[in-house]
Amino acid sequence: MRKIRIFIIFFILTLVCGNIAYSYDLDTSVDTVIEKKYNSNKLNEDMSKMQPVQTKTVSSSSSGSKTAPKSTPVFDNSTPNISKNNPKITTKVVRNSGIKIPSGTTFKVRSNASVSNWTKINNYLTFTTVAPVYKTYITIPVGTVFKGYITATRAPQITGNGALLEITVKSMTLNGKTIPVEGKIIKANSKLVFFNNIKGQRQYLAGVDRKINQGVNFYKKARNISSKMSSNPVGTILSIIPTVTGWAGSAVCTLTSPVTGLVQKGKNVSLPSGTMYEIKLTQDAYIN
Repeated sequence: MRKIRIFIIFFILTLVCGNIAYSYDLDTSVDTVIEKKYNSNKLNEDMSKMQPVQTKTVSSSSSGSKTAPKSTPVFDNSTPNISKNNPKITTKVVRNSGIKIPSGTTFKVRSNASVSNWTKINNYLTFTTVAPVYKTYITIPVGTVFKGYITATRAPQITGNGALLEITVKSMTLNGKTIPVEGKIIKANSKLVFFNNIKGQRQYLAGVDRKINQGVNFYKKARNISSKMSSNPVGTILSIIPTVTGWAGSAVCTLTSPVTGLVQKGKNVSLPSGTMYEIKLTQDAYIN
């Protein structure tokens, strides 16, 4: 039994060694075939003749700088040009200096202080709007305050002309913000104002009328005297004298009234607090 085991082991070893030897012979045969078909020396020479492939480089704008291979990405950090060629890039829209209130716009206001032709120049007074004004993009509400200054005054004149008062509007306060404006008064106490001159009542025509009335009254008194004198025969003859005198005096008053009317003084300008005015802008105003 022991001999049989030894024999089996020997047989197995013989098979293993034989396979190794066979494999060695097989590999050698393959190498031999390759050497016969291909010349290994020639292959080595061909490989040595092959040059490495060089990639193109991107030249730098400045001389002496290092070149970068083509495969290296190049980044453009410059700001894009904003022009018509770049329709997708737009600039920021710049608005106008403000909302425009055109020249000629009028405001109905009420004064907050009394004023007269005796008020000193450069004194100011304020007005408050009593009706809203509607404009494009904006509404000027009730309660908006305008500020004006006394720019000219004149006392009543002996030629019959009345006093004069000039007010120039310089600012408007809207929602707590003061806006410069240029304006004038075109109505005061429901009366039209021309050339921004608020005038006292002219007294020339009143003076002329007063002088004519004096002549008429003188003639009436003379007629009354004539009537009383005609109550007796002697007085009847003389009664014509007062009548003629009265007629002459009335004629003199009528003829001289245009001249005497010039010596009449005009009336003062006196506008109490709460007087209604109308303001007109003389230049465009802008609200930011």
